[in-house]
Amino acid sequence: MKSELWRRVDVQVSLFTAVIVAILSYSIFMVQYRITYNDMLRSLNDQAEHIYSYIGERMDTDTFKHISGPGDVQKEDYQRMHDRFQRVKEITGVMYLYTAKMNDAGEFVYVVDCLDPVDADFRYPGDPIEREIYPDMQRALNGERVLPDKIKKTDWGKIFITYLPIYEGEEIIGVVGIEFRADHQYQVYQNLRRVLPVFILLFSLAASLVSRYLFRRISNPFYRDMSNMDYLTRLKNRNAYQLDMKNRIAAKKEKDTGFILIDLNSLKHINDTMGHETGDRYITCISQAYLNMGPEDGIMYRIGGDEFVVVMPGASEERIRGFAGRLEEEFEKLAFMPGLTFAWGAAIYDADTDNDLFSTCRRADKNMYMKKQKFYEDRMKREDGDGIVGQAVKERAKGQ
Repeated sequence: MKSELWRRVDVQVSLFTAVIVAILSYSIFMVQYRITYNDMLRSLNDQAEHIYSYIGERMDTDTFKHISGPGDVQKEDYQRMHDRFQRVKEITGVMYLYTAKMNDAGEFVYVVDCLDPVDADFRYPGDPIEREIYPDMQRALNGERVLPDKIKKTDWGKIFITYLPIYEGEEIIGVVGIEFRADHQYQVYQNLRRVLPVFILLFSLAASLVSRYLFRRISNPFYRDMSNMDYLTRLKNRNAYQLDMKNRIAAKKEKDTGFILIDLNSLKHINDTMGHETGDRYITCISQAYLNMGPEDGIMYRIGGDEFVVVMPGASEERIRGFAGRLEEEFEKLAFMPGLTFAWGAAIYDADTDNDLFSTCRRADKNMYMKKQKFYEDRMKREDGDGIVGQAVKERAKGQ
């Protein structure tokens, strides 16, 4: 049962669509995610560069030499740099702004912190730098500009950290740290990651259902047409004929329904002597003749190898003769060799005679074969038996 389900084309199409939509949704999300994330980083980098440029022009490098312990907060050079840092913090909205250096013990320590001394997070000169940011600070002390490339989780929150070297001449004497609060950004991107699977699932499910629905709407009529259409002639086939007649009977539309039965002459002989390709070409002459006329007067079906039926609603003997005459004219235009002809017979539904429309069709068939018999008898009288048509007449006569 499962294997049969997976072999169904509509199921395969819906699953394929779901997979494609899932991949595309994820790809679009990731591209958009990276674009917005990188744009945010560029904005932070630009802001950090401007702060660094501003501070660098106003940096008192003596603070890295003379400021070493908590008592140095009262010194004039410390107070001056602290006030500058506080103004920068207020203007730019950074979370933390401070300078640091490496002491004689090889440890990173604070020099000037922008926070107010009464703030719980304030760090005095000489307080040790948190160990988790040692690697980035060491990179800055080595001369590298450490700009934010991701959100960093620390004990004091989610932050973007920038470390930039401070120079005195050609010598790096310390580091300036610029930290941007990133709790909001971190939460936003975490939420996006959480809802992504849900959105992908919903989009994929919706795409799967829509594709399956559309596939059935598109393919079912197509395959239904294929089952009711004759490939060679582009006419409706016997299956379509029987279905249409049953529907017409069910709708009680038998009155004045006419039938014209058509049979190609000598098709078997042409198939045997000239090949089925030529025979197929012969068959398409009659179908193309009908198609050239247009379907206004009736609907033609191919119900056998060389047998056709035209169903004509609102038929009369005059309309039938007119239709047959025009069909013969179009057929003669398309005939590609001498002797190609067809026999036809007609009947109109008669409630007193016919049980149903199929009975009317059988009467038309008998009338057609009566004309066909007369055609062969007349041909036998005129022809000497030579040539393709003559041979066909002989064979037909022998078989009857």
